[in-house]
Amino acid sequence: MSSPPQDFQFLFPSSPVQDLLAERDKTYIISTLFRNATLPAWQWLVQTYSKEEMSTVLKTTKTLRKKDVMIWASYLHIPTTEIVCLQTKSQTGLKSSWTY
Repeated sequence: MSSPPQDFQFLFPSSPVQDLLAERDKTYIISTLFRNATLPAWQWLVQTYSKEEMSTVLKTTKTLRKKDVMIWASYLHIPTTEIVCLQTKSQTGLKSSWTY
């Protein structure tokens, strides 16, 4: 495995693509492509990583949006009850930035 293609640089705004290694940075790459991807990026993702690797990231990453999770949960056949970012416990925090 190597780095993601240079064409995907716009999908990784905080990291130079040439510095990413597919195996070492797998969690970051997978979660980023779950969130910000084009069809070619998704094709690369599916060709590069196994369903098990993608499933592990999908189940444990807390920063994904519901719409991103749902499409991948369907593709990977993962019940939503197994996905941490969809559980209310992972969504706790202040309801407002105003303190009264």
